[in-house]
Amino acid sequence: MELKRDYDANNHARFTFKTNEGNFKIFYGSDLCLYWSCSILRDNAKDQYKYIITDENKSVYNIFNELYDSVVSKMPFKSFNTDDSDKYYQYSDNNLFKDGKIEWHSDDMEYNAASFLQIEKDTENNCFIVTFNRSKVLCDDIGVFSTYTVMISACECRYDPYNATFMEMYRKLEDYCNTRKHTFSGQSRLNKRRVRNR
Repeated sequence: MELKRDYDANNHARFTFKTNEGNFKIFYGSDLCLYWSCSILRDNAKDQYKYIITDENKSVYNIFNELYDSVVSKMPFKSFNTDDSDKYYQYSDNNLFKDGKIEWHSDDMEYNAASFLQIEKDTENNCFIVTFNRSKVLCDDIGVFSTYTVMISACECRYDPYNATFMEMYRKLEDYCNTRKHTFSGQSRLNKRRVRNR
């Protein structure tokens, strides 16, 4: 798994996760809502796409783990760097966590018709499985805002306040990339070391 960061025209970071299964992205749209979107080929469109986040890169794995734990524990603010007393208060997850998975139905469409994102923790294999599920309203153009893209609204969110947890995850990815000081993570560094050692 590799993580790449680039920037949009408004200088917002866009994160691309490159996995063995393909690529998916996390980014802010022009409406300042957060989006998760997978890159697919129109001719090969399926009902769902799965991507594996391994623990090969411990830092990125831990960022996913913190997101997952915040939802499971019903404490969306527990990982925030704040003295806010309500970070110890348990919030209702509004059916966000079920059957051992986070399941976020896109905020830009009716619940039963929306595309939705699932995040599952596989403790046996030390990985997270990220699944994008197709919406029931099919788009003619499968692009950045496709039938698989999931919107996490900054306001009027059906899972409020857990949108803040996902936005905090975005900030942690930004911090990680700033600390890393280059665009690719984990495996690319390892490959460079192997080349030098030959």
